[in-house]
Amino acid sequence: MNTVPTLESVRRKVSRRLLPPLFLMFVLSFLDRTNVALVKPHLAADVGIDAAAYGLGAGVFFVGYAVLGVPSNLALHRVGARRWLAGLMFVWGLLSCAMALVNSPTSFYTLRFLLGAAEAGFFPGVILYITYWFPAADRGKATGMFQSAVAISSIIGNPLGGYLIGLHGLAGLDGWKWMFLLEGAPTVLLAIAVPWLLTDRPEQASWLTGEEKTLLTDRIAVDRPDPSLRSPRRARAVIGDSRVLRLMFVYFAIQISVYGVTFWLPALVGRIDGLGDVGIGFVSALPWVFALLGVVILPWYSDRTGDRRGPLRIALVLTVVGLLGGVLLPPVPAVAALCVAAFGFLGAQPVFWTVPPTILAGIQIAATIPLISGFGNLGGFVGPYVMGAVESGTGSGAGGLYVIAAIAAAGAVVVTGFHWVGQTTRTPAERTEDDAHRALR
Repeated sequence: MNTVPTLESVRRKVSRRLLPPLFLMFVLSFLDRTNVALVKPHLAADVGIDAAAYGLGAGVFFVGYAVLGVPSNLALHRVGARRWLAGLMFVWGLLSCAMALVNSPTSFYTLRFLLGAAEAGFFPGVILYITYWFPAADRGKATGMFQSAVAISSIIGNPLGGYLIGLHGLAGLDGWKWMFLLEGAPTVLLAIAVPWLLTDRPEQASWLTGEEKTLLTDRIAVDRPDPSLRSPRRARAVIGDSRVLRLMFVYFAIQISVYGVTFWLPALVGRIDGLGDVGIGFVSALPWVFALLGVVILPWYSDRTGDRRGPLRIALVLTVVGLLGGVLLPPVPAVAALCVAAFGFLGAQPVFWTVPPTILAGIQIAATIPLISGFGNLGGFVGPYVMGAVESGTGSGAGGLYVIAAIAAAGAVVVTGFHWVGQTTRTPAERTEDDAHRALR
């Protein structure tokens, strides 16, 4: 007996099919871009890369990321996610392995820049891809499940990286080289499978019935913003739109918090007496356990209530409080404070990415998402660079957290002005359906 599909059954089917591979891809992506944090002292000892050079090299990743994000996303919009994301993964996996060849500050900068260029289209591409498959009422939760990969990658990656560094001397290679080789190889292997794991659009999904495809595509079409609310089509006007500019700044504030802490957390944890590489890796994983809670709780609450602005503002306030605690408190309580910051800055991200589709659609969103992501991820350049410069000048990187906390606080103030968030063109019947759906969660 055939059953009539419901929107909820189709949502579950899409989630089970697409979110696991996207999650695993992001785990490897974040691991490949941030594992350099664990080898900072080894690069200093073996290659002569001091704190300032390390901060520049860690951050230059995001210069390449910002430069190529928009053209990469436009290419994905044209050729499809399967082939484009698979190609990006294959290239960045090889570059991640090639980090084992670093032998000078120049080679460090070059490989980090190229790695950023290769990864540029992945995250904004997946955010765009989610808009193809999930109605607006479910995008916060879907994006949160995808972005929980950041926390999982850090929880697993820090202890794993510490263990791999412990392979020092195996086959005559330094431990940090083994880490890059063995963490980059799975990315290359997964890239080969991606074309069979993903489907470009609902209309092309052989694993959905005709009724399921129609139900899903019709519901997603309803969520496209009213043309009167969209940003203008011309590139110059889009960049000048105050809403887009505010989104760019808020995402910058979030990202400078993420990467300022990510690249320097092991060094801060290293102030705790008696910890070796493995111990530092395990303690450095603790804030990411709380980040995982944030990336689950905040988007769930946001989707359930339909409120985007409130949870986003709360997340940024928690980030500021946690960052200041990381500066002012002794080492062990400071790690606890950074747990609060991690809950905030990672939980903010899936809520944030529900906002652009309320004012953008079609080719606009394909181009503007990477514009926001690229500019915001310059925080990944500024954060490590500020931390490195402060450490070189003062002997301690802790002071750099004051700068980052101030920027996060400014982001919270800007979010307060997001009065236009969540404006969509839904009929009363469709709003009733979404309310009923939320009530069942």
